Amino acid sequence: MEIPVYQTGIFAPHLLIMLPTERIWLNILRLGLLLSACGWGISFIFTFSTWNSAAGQLQDMGADRIAYDPLLNYWLRMASSTFGCIGIGSALACLRPASFFGFIRLLGPFHLIVGTTLAISAYRIPLTPSLHPTFIPDIVFCFLAAFLIQTPLIRESRMAKKRDQAK
Repeated sequence: MEIPVYQTGIFAPHLLIMLPTERIWLNILRLGLLLSACGWGISFIFTFSTWNSAAGQLQDMGADRIAYDPLLNYWLRMASSTFGCIGIGSALACLRPASFFGFIRLLGPFHLIVGTTLAISAYRIPLTPSLHPTFIPDIVFCFLAAFLIQTPLIRESRMAKKRDQAK
């Protein structure tokens, strides 16, 4: 007996996520991956900029003046290079989705978790646009990327299930 494709997933057997087979849905997925690549990849600016330049950019985004601290400088490089690598991974996945399918499956939930964390944190702090002008675009970016990446995957999974049931 042949096992239907939608029943072979690891975490949720009934929800195997598949790459879209229709061009429009693959393009929507790639748009989400491109958005992710740009949004995270821009963080490399902080990895390669001087401390004064990075601190100035953070001030432009609403932070108070940050005096030089070697540990903060190290953490800035660590965080920005990590974020930048997520951007590189997203760019590679955009170019070759079949080769990076496992990574793509993680990106939708990743953006949803980060967006939710940012929204809750902004509410609890509370942040305002005058305090941090870019926090709303950060949250919107995460939810939009999650939507553009996850929707085509879920749709394809449901279509595969219907195709299998029609056999």
